[in-house]
Amino acid sequence: MNNQVLEDEIDIREVFSVINQYKKVIITFIVISTIIAAIYAYFKPSIYISSSTVEVGIEQTGGGVSKQDILAAATGGSASSADTEMDIIKSRFLASRALEKVDLNHRYYGTQLLKERELYKNSPFDVNLTKGEDISFDLYPIDQTFFRLEAGGVDKRSKEKWSYDKVHRYGTEIAEDRFAFVVTKKESKELDLDHYRFVIMSSESAVDQVVAAVSVAPLSEQSAILRITYEDEVPLRAQEYADALAESYIEQSVYQKTQEASKTLEFVDNQLLEISENLKTSAQQLEKFKIQTSMISLEAKAQGVVERMAAYETQLAEITIEEKLLDSLYSQVRYGKDLETLSVAGLNDKGGSGAALATLVKELQETVLKAKMMRGDFTEEYPEVKKLTRQSAQLKAIIIDTIKNMKNSISERKGLIEKTMTEQEKLLSELPQDEKEFGKLQRKFVINEKIYSYLLEQRSATAIAKASTVSKNRVVDEATYPDTPSKPNKQLIVMVGLILGLILGIAYAFISEFLDDTINSEDDIAKGTHAGILGSIPNFRDNKEGSLRVFRRPKSSATEAFRNVRTNLQFMAHNEGSQVIMVTSTIAGEGKTSVSSSLAGVISMTGKKVVLINLDMRKPMLHRVFGLPNNEGISTVLSGHALLADTIQHTAYENLDIISSGPIPPNPSELIQGKRMDDVIAKLKSNYDVIILDTPPVGLVTDAHALMRIADTTVYVVRAGYAKKGFLKGIEKLYSSEGVHGFAIVLNDVNVERHGYGYGYGYGGGYYEEKS
Repeated sequence: MNNQVLEDEIDIREVFSVINQYKKVIITFIVISTIIAAIYAYFKPSIYISSSTVEVGIEQTGGGVSKQDILAAATGGSASSADTEMDIIKSRFLASRALEKVDLNHRYYGTQLLKERELYKNSPFDVNLTKGEDISFDLYPIDQTFFRLEAGGVDKRSKEKWSYDKVHRYGTEIAEDRFAFVVTKKESKELDLDHYRFVIMSSESAVDQVVAAVSVAPLSEQSAILRITYEDEVPLRAQEYADALAESYIEQSVYQKTQEASKTLEFVDNQLLEISENLKTSAQQLEKFKIQTSMISLEAKAQGVVERMAAYETQLAEITIEEKLLDSLYSQVRYGKDLETLSVAGLNDKGGSGAALATLVKELQETVLKAKMMRGDFTEEYPEVKKLTRQSAQLKAIIIDTIKNMKNSISERKGLIEKTMTEQEKLLSELPQDEKEFGKLQRKFVINEKIYSYLLEQRSATAIAKASTVSKNRVVDEATYPDTPSKPNKQLIVMVGLILGLILGIAYAFISEFLDDTINSEDDIAKGTHAGILGSIPNFRDNKEGSLRVFRRPKSSATEAFRNVRTNLQFMAHNEGSQVIMVTSTIAGEGKTSVSSSLAGVISMTGKKVVLINLDMRKPMLHRVFGLPNNEGISTVLSGHALLADTIQHTAYENLDIISSGPIPPNPSELIQGKRMDDVIAKLKSNYDVIILDTPPVGLVTDAHALMRIADTTVYVVRAGYAKKGFLKGIEKLYSSEGVHGFAIVLNDVNVERHGYGYGYGYGGGYYEEKS
């Protein structure tokens, strides 16, 4: 259990260690992501939402089961469902009606602080366009009289690019092949911006845009009140269009209901013109006959026959009109011609059958109109369209059957009237010739007079019905002006950008850490080898030749780190007398020369005599660290060309001498492995307490392998962030090898921000680095 807790603590510590190491990168990600989010939020247009509500009424027939109940049973749904009403409100048909009240075709924009905003009614100019819809124009005011106009695009037909750039005067027509319009400056507005843009949208484009921005939903599941919501970049236009759409919805339902009355008035007016002429003619003929025959009136018997004949003929005329109406209605319903404008003029007052027929026709018109609206937005396979189509077919079948029944009834009535009229004509034929002619003229006049009176009554009643028609729907709440935008939530966008930057930064840190195959910490070393660790050296830069940082800044974190290594080396010393310490690395550039020279310096501070030998004869660097010449050195001693005493150079620091590498020999490996090397070490032991060997990298040459046999301690330098983790396999192999004494590792150039040394000095080795 304790081990598990310890592992969890180590994991958490490693997580925070990685975050701390990459904190600058993470902060950079956060700042960049937040700035991008803020820019996006600034330039993203604000959207304002305004809503109006309408109540959807349900009409019912009087007495008994409603026709809608019949249709619901036949088609499986209501003929006036809320879903259908919502689809009608969202239809292109209704959108085009609403656009007649609100101007969404003219779009004016102004650019201020790099952001383009729509001006709507605040535009300082108007555009009266006759040609060139859906083209974006850029307008640059020059002064109060002239402006520069720019435009461009791709021709829809030829697919060729075109551009336009000319100076024009306000109020003059601009006529080109692709467009023609007049820009008129408003006297009440100032042209206070440097750049404007305008687009005159086509009706189709405007309808497409508003339909996409409209949503309709009931206030609750069982509510008959619908909320109409419209989104727009301009708050005033959002309010105006939401109201316009609600008004258009009410108006279309009223318009649909008044179509029947309009058709009735048209029919009655036409009949009145005809009957008026007939009445005038019959009156003139009757008056003329009276003058010619000096006959003022008929006898009682003749008067009775004439009155009865007139009554029957009036009935017959009304029946004939009714029969014509039924024939016309039958033809329209059967062949589906102009179903939206069906008229039942003169039929809906003929008792129960006429009223029922009028109700059926009205329901058919509503269903056909709804289906027509929805076909503008949906296909025939849309469920609601299919349902309305089934309802229309059912209604047409019922109407046709009703018309047939009414025509049969009319035929029977007509036969009875004609039979009675035949009997009355026999009585009329028995009268004297003058009375017979007078009766004929008087009967004609009376018939025309009654028909004229009847038509006047019908017209008056129909006009009253039309004027008093109201919609079953009503506006409950008008739209309000939206003071604040509903979206986007700019604060949320910036916050999301900040969080996203944090996530991306942390992800980058852990991915980089995962992909990093270099050694960065003592933990990395401990995972790859059993070799001990003498200590870690923070990164530092020592560019000043001729002096060591450990002497120049004895209280620095780097100097303290070397003192720690010195202390650990003392614990590793098991032999009395002089100690031979070998310093090596896997590859060049890991800082073994810096480590060996600094280590020699801190050991010499204790009063021990230290000699530092540069055995890396292929690329000598030690003499530069101390600012000494390299004319003679260990290479001349081992080759027999110089005495050891002559090659020892005293440094500026007490108790610290060096032997430089000397001229580069052709065979450094053979010199190092020769017997003279053992003699040199033996002689130096007699004069120095500590002998430090700066050797070549073991991963590149074999020189260091030979020197390990004479070294009491092998210090293996591993540069953090530079040495690969794969090097640890070779280090472990060396550590386990026979003949290797006191093997330990120094982690060099450690990132102090990650490992908490408190000071950072940047490290610049570059020992074996190739120059590009």
